Amino acid sequence: MKFIIICLIITAVSGCALIKLNPPSPSKIIDYNTAEDSLSNEIIFMNNMVDSLYMLIDELNFTIDSLSLSLETANNRITVNPDFQLPDSIIFAGRVFNFKNERIYDKFEKIYQAELKAAYKFIPRSGKYFAIFDSIFSSHKIPLDAKYLAIAESRLSPLAKSRVGAVGIWQFMKSTAQGFGLKVNSFIDERRDVFKSTETAAKFLQSNYNYLANRGAADWLLAMSAYNAGAGNISKAMKEQGGNDFFDLIMKSDESHNFVWRAVATKLIFQNEEEIFGKQFEREKPLCEQTRKEKLKLKGYYKIDDWAIANGTFVNKVWEYNPWVEIYKRSRKKYSPVNDVVLPPGEYTILLPKDSIKNETAVASIEKRFLEENDGYFTHHTVKKGDTLYDIAKKYHTTISKIKALNGLSSSIIYPGQKLRLFGNVSGSKNNYYIVKTGDSVAKIAKRLGISSNHIIAKNNLKSKNGIVIINPGQKLYY
Repeated sequence: MKFIIICLIITAVSGCALIKLNPPSPSKIIDYNTAEDSLSNEIIFMNNMVDSLYMLIDELNFTIDSLSLSLETANNRITVNPDFQLPDSIIFAGRVFNFKNERIYDKFEKIYQAELKAAYKFIPRSGKYFAIFDSIFSSHKIPLDAKYLAIAESRLSPLAKSRVGAVGIWQFMKSTAQGFGLKVNSFIDERRDVFKSTETAAKFLQSNYNYLANRGAADWLLAMSAYNAGAGNISKAMKEQGGNDFFDLIMKSDESHNFVWRAVATKLIFQNEEEIFGKQFEREKPLCEQTRKEKLKLKGYYKIDDWAIANGTFVNKVWEYNPWVEIYKRSRKKYSPVNDVVLPPGEYTILLPKDSIKNETAVASIEKRFLEENDGYFTHHTVKKGDTLYDIAKKYHTTISKIKALNGLSSSIIYPGQKLRLFGNVSGSKNNYYIVKTGDSVAKIAKRLGISSNHIIAKNNLKSKNGIVIINPGQKLYY
């Protein structure tokens, strides 16, 4: 039996060797070329399938949103006049949407019906924000109809967050926001600052308009489409289809239709509010009439509870009017975490209740203290059994590299009882020092401070004798 198996193996190997030695015939080369063409066609087919799936996902997301709005509508029982007829046209951003065109009417009517169901949310909120939008867009010479894009984006909610991580009333992704100068970190997220994010939205729209105008499409509707899709994708659609006008291009729903058309639908709802609903919704008071502004400068990380009280209000009200301030959760041994409002170093404009009365003396005293530098609000973390740098970094919204740099760690090894600095200047400061006591060693001091021995030795240019690092009682060791 073994002999037979060995013979079969030798035969197979010999056959393979013969195949490898024989060069491919011309007919086989042709077969290879045919196969390559077939594979290319298959790749094109699969790419088209992927595009189709993306379009299907877009439509399903739109359906989900519509069903959610239907549920909300049922719960809020909005009465809509069934006899209201859409007008023949509407002007949006200087362009006419002609509803006599069957294709335009069909597209618009479906989206209009969906937007009706959320009107009870966005119409009242418009009173709070529209004056801010109009003022900022006017200063940038952006069409005022751009304000309706914020309804399509977030229903006018600064706290809105999308499935993909876009945040705020104008729904900026983190990278886009930071590219336009907005701050996003563990303590503040300026995408939720209505004033700064609207300024950024104006700049973004103008940037899109300039980009497309340079490519032959000076069209604000396309610039607004690019707000959601990206100017590069709009430019690509123009090249592929040969058009340079909003109505000439066919794009994925997220790139144009369900975004710009939703904004147009909300404008029509505002213009015909009483005819559609049989009433005018009560508007929220304009934000600028609800609040007063206070400038604040800090050189360290500070809780602002006392500052809020000295200004005649409470920290909860500060957060309510300034949703760009992040709530920072501070752990404690018992019970649930404490929600703190902590601001990092910087200069800020804080909105406070209009009727709050400021204690000038108390505020001045607190703001003087805010000008003192510190290493951070959460200065240390005491390592517990099972802790890793990854867990600690995630808990305190920082990075492993920052923790290692602050603590002079050359590796990721940590041990229970070790104290780790979490915020501050990576390079250290000459103001931070430890006075050596009798019986101290570099290792003991390093453990007490939560840093490495090598960091102390290098920082203080310490010498060793017979393998022992020399330090003396009363000596200052900087870290």
